[in-house]
Amino acid sequence: MLKKITFLVVTIWSATIWPVAAQTRVATPVELQNLLKTNTQGAVVSLCGIDPVSCPRVSISQTFTGGKLIFSDSPESPSVAGILYLDTNLAATVRGTANRIFVYHVNASPSGKMKFSVLIRNDGNSVADLTVRRTGVAGPGGNYMLVGETALYRWLTSSPSPTRTIAPGQIVRLDAGFDSITAGHNDLMNGIWDYTFDQPHAIFICALHANDVPIAEVSRLKLLARDIHDRGTFAHCDKVFAPGAGAIIDTAGGVRRFPIGGNGDVYVRGYDNAVFPPIAVINDGNYGVFYTVKMNIASDNSRALALLISPQGGPWCGAVNAAPGLLPGKAFIIPSGGKAASDPSSAAIEGEYFPGPRKELWFQFMPAGASSFPVYVMIVPFSQDH
Repeated sequence: MLKKITFLVVTIWSATIWPVAAQTRVATPVELQNLLKTNTQGAVVSLCGIDPVSCPRVSISQTFTGGKLIFSDSPESPSVAGILYLDTNLAATVRGTANRIFVYHVNASPSGKMKFSVLIRNDGNSVADLTVRRTGVAGPGGNYMLVGETALYRWLTSSPSPTRTIAPGQIVRLDAGFDSITAGHNDLMNGIWDYTFDQPHAIFICALHANDVPIAEVSRLKLLARDIHDRGTFAHCDKVFAPGAGAIIDTAGGVRRFPIGGNGDVYVRGYDNAVFPPIAVINDGNYGVFYTVKMNIASDNSRALALLISPQGGPWCGAVNAAPGLLPGKAFIIPSGGKAASDPSSAAIEGEYFPGPRKELWFQFMPAGASSFPVYVMIVPFSQDH
């Protein structure tokens, strides 16, 4: 992924509100209104001369929630077998709150295929219940952005797996399907799992030769040195965006925007617990963090409202879960057609809504592996009249 590692000693804030300076109202061009009346969900449209940076920024609160994020992207491209990341001091998950594991690795071995494995060990004194609540696996493949958005879409649309019981001291493979897939040279594997485990436990993420048996090999593997990419156990795996209490976004206010994945969107912090002493790290881009965006919208001028996602950091694609409205909503690939968007003067249609006097609106988003950030969420009023 295109990002750099940053080492910080920080205090984690549960909620942050970014300040908003007064800015001039931006009207929706007629050409863009026509595009919004005729295009479909996920389509990429021109912003017709609107500069996203010039649009007023919505004042929004940011609150981290959820369980831990165990993130493995360093070394991103191992050339030998070894442990990519481990954390041997994970507490039991809080009832109803899952941890998330995000694995993103490329086979850089010059001599053959590799595979990647996630192992979990019960470090408690009692039998543990392990439930994988969501799974998204994609690869192997050389189109990294397609692999990243496919893993995310599969995670969004997955169902829980049956609960397994794990004896004290026992090590199991989290996903035997994932670590049975072999990746060729320069092929990417991306996996996303939400899990609960009701005992203290350890996680091991390994790079292996194609014929290795994961559980037999893990005790013999050495920790591989990190590279410029991120790895670590981060404080939270979810985030909620919401305008201030009682705030209503009205279509009469013109085009507005807010960022995800940078430019004031606070990054989640944590520690690389594979080394001692642990190193404080930051997840540049918030890859693997699942956002829920909530807002109250209204229309005092009988206009509809579109939500668009505009790439501002480079090529981007992914998947979202959107509230239905004038368009179907639910979980879908964005942009549609499996193609990335990269032009900052364009945007992909996430949803369209007619607020009436007032409507509660939501959508869900996760920065996908291999995509570049930030993106801007554009809030665009438009007329439905033809």
